[in-house]
Amino acid sequence: MKKFLTLLFLFSTVVVSLQKANALSFDEAMSQSKPVAVLIHAPWASNVDQIKQVYDSMAEQYGDRYNFTKIDIATNEALGFNQKYTIYPNLPYVLLFKDRGRITRYLKQDCIMDDSCFKERLNFFLN
Repeated sequence: MKKFLTLLFLFSTVVVSLQKANALSFDEAMSQSKPVAVLIHAPWASNVDQIKQVYDSMAEQYGDRYNFTKIDIATNEALGFNQKYTIYPNLPYVLLFKDRGRITRYLKQDCIMDDSCFKERLNFFLN
């Protein structure tokens, strides 16, 4: 049992570190040529865990065509983001950026939670 728990711990540590290594900051995501999807969230926001699950699923499906990143409004990264863009109060939501921020689209929670709506907006924004 002890070996199993040790292996489980090591596996989870590797998975978490790989996820963090693959995660892009907002600035890194914007510096590349792909469109960017940004989840704006806060720990206290309603539906945040459900939204994150849907968002992560879309990141797996569209990761070859989009850069996906997240901004927690309680972090320092959010301060720089809010100087250039506006963080709206109805968290969480997704912003889509194209052409390094010249074109943006705002996705509300109801669209994010609706798989077909979210996919439709992602596909439409690619054109």
